[in-house]
Amino acid sequence: MNIVFVAAEAYPFAKVGGLGDVVGALPPVLANRGHSVNVVIPGYRSTWRFKTEPVLDLNSIAVALGSRILECTVRRWQSPAQPRHAVYFIDNPEYFGQRHVYCDEQGVPYPDNPERFLFFQKAVLKMMTHLDWRPNIIHCHDNHTALIPVYLKTTLAGESQFLSTKSILTLHNIAYQGDCAMQLRDSCDLPEDLFAPNRALVWYGRINPVKGGIVFADAVTTVSPTHAREIMSDVELSAGLNGIISARQSPVLGILNGIDTSEWNPESDERLSAPYSAGNLAGKKINKLRLIEELHLNPVLISRPLIGLVTRLVEQKGIDLLISGLGKILDAGAGFVMVGSGDQNYQNALSRLAAQYPDRMAIEFSYNNPLAHRIIAASDMFLMPSRFEPCGITQMYALRYGTVPIVHYTGGLADTVRPWNGKTGNGFAFRSYQPEAMLQAVFEAAQVYERPDEWQIIIINGMTADYSWDRAATSYTDLYEKLINNN
Repeated sequence: MNIVFVAAEAYPFAKVGGLGDVVGALPPVLANRGHSVNVVIPGYRSTWRFKTEPVLDLNSIAVALGSRILECTVRRWQSPAQPRHAVYFIDNPEYFGQRHVYCDEQGVPYPDNPERFLFFQKAVLKMMTHLDWRPNIIHCHDNHTALIPVYLKTTLAGESQFLSTKSILTLHNIAYQGDCAMQLRDSCDLPEDLFAPNRALVWYGRINPVKGGIVFADAVTTVSPTHAREIMSDVELSAGLNGIISARQSPVLGILNGIDTSEWNPESDERLSAPYSAGNLAGKKINKLRLIEELHLNPVLISRPLIGLVTRLVEQKGIDLLISGLGKILDAGAGFVMVGSGDQNYQNALSRLAAQYPDRMAIEFSYNNPLAHRIIAASDMFLMPSRFEPCGITQMYALRYGTVPIVHYTGGLADTVRPWNGKTGNGFAFRSYQPEAMLQAVFEAAQVYERPDEWQIIIINGMTADYSWDRAATSYTDLYEKLINNN
């Protein structure tokens, strides 16, 4: 099959969250199975660090945004390990050039994001036309590419090169819908009737790309089976779109993400102080000791539960619950280490707590990948109190590194963390989104931590499960083939 992934992020070229991980990891797995997989993302500042070459057939592409004509060029990165896998970058100095993915250096979203990603999507389709790509599948991701299925079924419906192309929209986080003012309507260059009240692109008087993608895509997926059920039935968790989703002929398919098990492997991770495995856990204790020393924490924590967290500081991640209960957790004798950044109010509240507990709590407000690896390896427990979590990847990292997750039982967390019942399970969970429920789960885990034989069973249950992309790649391949065969 010829497959094209279109997204706003792809690791390692540009990454903000789990979307970047997925678009970085899944295509090479599919390519290794014999498929041709091209990825297209914007040419942000970060992408220029990589060895790329201009696509000589495309000196310049003219893209119309209403009455304006803008130019872009295209670069290409070829995987040295897999000739069937390449990444293309859409370059435009105004929209991408020296910019980051979504926000400026202060974390403020660019006000022209809807326009930036509209330009990107139109440029991608123009590029495919110029290069005469005839993909079997165009796999779109989130709101930044959700209009591509709309174009394929409307203005491009008669184009011969796309006659057999099927589109998939994967919703990594339906809360971000890319909605924007109706003033952008003319720049979309789509049929006027789509912008009439209650039609495919209109949501409470605004343009909603995700709604349009859900209506027009040949298939819609999300990143865990539980979250698929949630967004088809729950108004809050679908951000209001459950009725639109349920109206589709085919239901949303939940396919659980995987992780890069070569990048995240405690036996070979060079960022760690010592390697370890499910068969020999001695190195995990060494990592804990070294991290306590590195972060200048109280040495007594070597024998007490050390709780880790690697996250974005946004409401979705349950930071309000964390702040409400963290003092009680620390008063009970545990330690807490965290790396992440985001909302300044959350950062201020966590900084105040860190000042109260300087020898039990350490935080770094940044994206520090080496430190993230060390925290996940060194911690005994990994706390994820997310209000909602479409899939979640860090809990899979934690499980693979023998760090027992404590999670709010929602979305992908419910699909990956099986609560310990005294005999089976790989973690702990709380169902009610309340500080008291979170604390109860943490204290339950702390009690089991005092029973080393039982704790080791939980660790090994987590470390020995399969979190690779192979399982997900099989599910996506089955979906691609089903769509193509139903042509």
